[in-house]
Amino acid sequence: MMQPRRRPTGSRARGRATAERRSLAVVHAAALYRPTPPVECDEDGYPFSDAKPMSEGDYHGDVLDYAKGALRARFDGHEVYASTDKFLFLEEGNRRAAVVPDVLVAFGPPSGPRQSYKHWEEGKAPDFVLEVLSADNWRNDIQRKPALYAELGVREYWTFDPRGVRTDGGPPLEGSRLGHTGTRTPITPSPSGEFRSDVLGLDLFASGRLLRFRDPATGEILPDHVESETMRRQETALRTAAESRADAAESRADAAESRASAAESRASVAESQAVAAKERLAEETAAREAAQRRIEELELRLRRSHP
Repeated sequence: MMQPRRRPTGSRARGRATAERRSLAVVHAAALYRPTPPVECDEDGYPFSDAKPMSEGDYHGDVLDYAKGALRARFDGHEVYASTDKFLFLEEGNRRAAVVPDVLVAFGPPSGPRQSYKHWEEGKAPDFVLEVLSADNWRNDIQRKPALYAELGVREYWTFDPRGVRTDGGPPLEGSRLGHTGTRTPITPSPSGEFRSDVLGLDLFASGRLLRFRDPATGEILPDHVESETMRRQETALRTAAESRADAAESRADAAESRASAAESRASVAESQAVAAKERLAEETAAREAAQRRIEELELRLRRSHP
C-alpha cells in the first residue's frame, strides 16, 4: 500500500514556496531601475543614491519639491510617509529589485528620514505613487510600471507630463485606482479638469508645467515652500501691525485712564474745598446769629435799666 507523500517542512518548504511565488523582479524586470555608478549603499548593501541626474532638470525638480513639501505639511503629525526619488525595494535580499518613484506616499508607516523604502520592513506597499514623465523614460512609466505597481498593491498610480513629451496622445495628468480584482480603473476628471485622489483626500490638477493639490473641503490650494514662506511673512507682518495697533490703543487707554484719574482727583479736591467752604459759611452764619442775639439781649437790658 502506497504511503501518502509527506509535505516538505523547514527550509525545503520555504524554498518551494519561494519558487512557487511569482517574483515581481522577474516578471517586471523591464520596469526596474538600473542605478548609475557611483552608487551609495546602506549598511545592508541596498542602494539609496546614485549618480543619475534628473533628466528634465527643473521640470522634474519643481514638481517633486512642491509635492514633497505640500504633502508633508498636509499630513504633519500623522502616521504618513511622503517622499520623492526614493528607492523602493520589492523583495528582501534582492538588491536589484527596485524602482524609484518620483513621489510616494504611504499611510501607516511613521514619518521620518529613510535611506530607502523597503517593502518588507514597512509592512506594506505605498498607497500613492506619482511618476513625472521624461522624454527618455515616459514609455516605461506608461506601459510597464502600472502593472508592477498594481501587483505590488499600490492603490493609486498617477503620471504627470509637464513638458508634453508623450507622443501617444495621452493627457498631461492621469491616474488610476486599484480595484478589488487587481485591475486598475482610470480616474475621470471633473468638468473643471481636476482629479480626485481618494487616497490623499485631495484634488490634483495641472497648472501649466506644475502639479497642484487642492483641499476639496476648503478649496484651498496647498502652497509650495515659497508660497508658505510668503504667507508666513505676511502673517508675521499682519500680526506685528495688529500688535502695534493694540499697543497704541492700550497706550491711549492708559493715557485716558490717567486723565480720568487726574480729573477725579481734581473733582475730589474741589469737593473737599466745597465742603470746607460750606462748613466755614455755616460757622460764620452761626457766629453772626449769635452776635445778633447778643446785641438784642444788651439792647433789652439797656431799655430795662432806663425806662
